Amino acid sequence: MELRPYDLKRIGRRLDSPASWGAWCRIGPIPEPPAEVRFAAGGGRLRPGWIRPHVLLGYLLVAPFILLWMAIPLGFVLLGEALGAVNRAFSATARDTVRREKEERKERKAQQEARERDEAAERTAHRLDETFDGDWNGRAGQLLLGWYGKSKYPRRMLLRTDTHLVIAGPRGRVSTGTVRKSRVLERIPLEEVVLETPLPDDRPIVNRLRFQDGSWLVVTQVVDEGLLGSLDF
Repeated sequence: MELRPYDLKRIGRRLDSPASWGAWCRIGPIPEPPAEVRFAAGGGRLRPGWIRPHVLLGYLLVAPFILLWMAIPLGFVLLGEALGAVNRAFSATARDTVRREKEERKERKAQQEARERDEAAERTAHRLDETFDGDWNGRAGQLLLGWYGKSKYPRRMLLRTDTHLVIAGPRGRVSTGTVRKSRVLERIPLEEVVLETPLPDDRPIVNRLRFQDGSWLVVTQVVDEGLLGSLDF
């Protein structure tokens, strides 16, 4: 999800990078590069870091309360649906209605699955299901080789300023304060990179960073990080 102008202004001021566009994004899994390529790049990590044990323990302690809070309204909904199903079961007209609704749901599900197959095929045709172009010597490949070496966090903030595409994020794996702990990790002049959106109507939105040498990197916008980011200041 693209960052709101208000958030862009605050983030740009914090990172000293006034931006006209921004979004939190993630990349796909980084393929294993040839051993000599990885060695030449310093043998950096190819996966994000793990959540620290004490943070994970906190999640486990809080999770039962969150599940309980969600289960109570869900229980009322299920109870209402069960009572409605019992009432409908005693009516022939209601049974016909239930049968018709079931057929309509089945048809909608089939249509949804067909749309998803078409969308997947379109993404494949544009190579949006790949992480990058495959050339480790290209600008995109070299960027990937140091991706998690500069930050163990699985997501990145992309910001487009008047002169650069800025890649930012926390240095380590964090659970709160994502924006507050973010730092500029890379500044790429706009002469060297173009931000493309091959399928603008696709959800989630998939962008491609195409570099001057022809190499490219696929990034997918994420929703929840943008919502949480505005609370981190």
